[in-house]
Amino acid sequence: MESILKVLAIVVIAAIFLGFFFAPSIIAYRRQHAYRYVILGINLFTGLSGIGWLIAIVWALWPAEKSLTDPVLGNVTGLGYRNTGDTQGAVAYGVERGYDEERAAHEERQRTRAR
Repeated sequence: MESILKVLAIVVIAAIFLGFFFAPSIIAYRRQHAYRYVILGINLFTGLSGIGWLIAIVWALWPAEKSLTDPVLGNVTGLGYRNTGDTQGAVAYGVERGYDEERAAHEERQRTRAR
């Protein structure tokens, strides 16, 4: 009976450890993260270092509409125009903004020609 409890305790502890260890990958998969396979790779191969796990968890939890490089590239808040162009996290916004700017420029040219 005692040995069964020891085995059960080991299984429970292992399950908790694995759940915690793979938390970044689980979160990325649940959120349908675009880079979920990359996060899984980082989690698998560098997760035990602690730094790899931290990178994976931050990337998995990072808002989808923002890029990880926003703070580095000068857009700390994620508001307004990006200082260095659109980065990976704002592809849809960048495309939409590009079309809007193109449309506005075209309308301005049309108004200028009409005068």
